[in-house]
Amino acid sequence: MKKLISTLIALSIAGSFAGSAAADQFYIDIGSDQGGNANTANGATTTGWLDQISFLYDSTSVITDGGVGGANVLSVGDTIMSAGGVSNANFVDPTGISSNLISGFEPAETTFGGPSNNGFGSGSQLQWGLTFGFPDLAGTWNGSGFDYTSGTISMYYYDNTTANLASFVRLFDLQVTSGGDTGNSTVLNGQLVNFNTISLVNGIDATDVFNFALGSFGDLSGPPNNQKVSFNASQDTQAIGNLQFANGQATLNGSHNGSINFAQVPEPASIAILGLGLLGFAGAKRRKAQ
Repeated sequence: MKKLISTLIALSIAGSFAGSAAADQFYIDIGSDQGGNANTANGATTTGWLDQISFLYDSTSVITDGGVGGANVLSVGDTIMSAGGVSNANFVDPTGISSNLISGFEPAETTFGGPSNNGFGSGSQLQWGLTFGFPDLAGTWNGSGFDYTSGTISMYYYDNTTANLASFVRLFDLQVTSGGDTGNSTVLNGQLVNFNTISLVNGIDATDVFNFALGSFGDLSGPPNNQKVSFNASQDTQAIGNLQFANGQATLNGSHNGSINFAQVPEPASIAILGLGLLGFAGAKRRKAQ
């Protein structure tokens, strides 16, 4: 009976890792001390420990009629393809950055404390910032909202030495795998992919700009760690209003704000090894007891 209980405990612990997607704290290292308070995560070139980043952006979406309802009417099965941020067709480079960027960190640095922001934004000498864009967020209307199934969101670093989008440093892509309208917000989920292993940001590898306590997002995602870095983005859901279809398509423009958090997800092999280790420990304990 004791062996069974130990086995169940081991499997339960391994299972809890497999299903865990809770957000993890992280920090940003831009390779340069740009100010902020002394509450840094890993030295003067880093921010403090952050829970999430806030964003705002403009989007243009094309809805294509093809569902089960009447022609030129939004109905179940109609599809949507959205572009947003710096990939939006209406984006003006570079002045459009002010309405398409990472707008802040949470918790925020304040006069009275909080984690350092390392001079994020226009207040520092470098005037550094982060922005993003996506050309292909795809979904399908389910009758009350859109279910999203794919899309690639690219994250960029920029400062006053980068004159336009072409010179921004792409850090990584956020690959959307699922999402939809919850009633109060639109949520997107997925994982980080395509880390930039070539470029530098103020002397440090672009893969090392975003970091967990155990290492950079890029290092943890690659060999030998092979961990998945997942993300959860939540933004305001906007009313669609009256769509004007022409030749089976309607265009929808919007402005959005929300936040993104990140989490480490161990690879299945690591979870299996942990479970086997716990089982082995339980067996050794039983033999000792006998």
